[in-house]
Amino acid sequence: MLSLGFSTVGFIKVLAPADVEKNDAHKTKRTQAKNSREIISIESKKNQADAVYEKVNSAIVTVYGVKELGSGMIVRTDGLVLTNKHVVENSAFPTVKTASGEVYEAEVIDFDLRYDLAIVRLNTKATAPTVLPTVILANTLRLQPGDRVYAIGSPGGKAGTMTTGTFLRTTEQGSLQLSSGLLSPGNSGGPLLNANGEVVGINKGVLEDDTGIATSVIAIKELLTRYDAIRDRPKK
Repeated sequence: MLSLGFSTVGFIKVLAPADVEKNDAHKTKRTQAKNSREIISIESKKNQADAVYEKVNSAIVTVYGVKELGSGMIVRTDGLVLTNKHVVENSAFPTVKTASGEVYEAEVIDFDLRYDLAIVRLNTKATAPTVLPTVILANTLRLQPGDRVYAIGSPGGKAGTMTTGTFLRTTEQGSLQLSSGLLSPGNSGGPLLNANGEVVGINKGVLEDDTGIATSVIAIKELLTRYDAIRDRPKK
């Protein structure tokens, strides 16, 4: 008769081969499910970025000042462009190139020093009458820390470049602080966009810690409202 010996080691579960295979299969399924979710998430973000780009890029321009090369966005179909004041510094008549390659002479017609904004009007009279594509300004600023944002402009002189990042916070001065790496020289004057492709701000610079800074769409609307009021004022 065989003697049965019982060890006193703790409760260690020894898996039979079939159990091992089942456990490995479950692990594989969980890994595949996780990878699938990650792939879907990446594809979803890419699809969203592509949709934003297609919606907005045609209304983004490159602005050539005396000393600066920056970006801008068409806000009116007749050729009204918004950019940064520092982009057109000492340049009353900058040159503007659209996403489709047309080059226009332009004129700075209004600005806001506090928020580093400038309104530029394209001289479209020299060309055949045309209706230019425009960006859509967000009705309200609804950004939460961590929200994904997009910037389109001419960083490094490369027109039509889009970068993605996240919104960090609204500063005490009312500016929008953005994740590092989102903005580079050349993005100044271009739009900051939400996931719907709406303009929530205008990019204006990079801080010492490499985070970006933008002016809120609220200030943009205030400037445009003031411009419209002056333009529509009856002439004496």
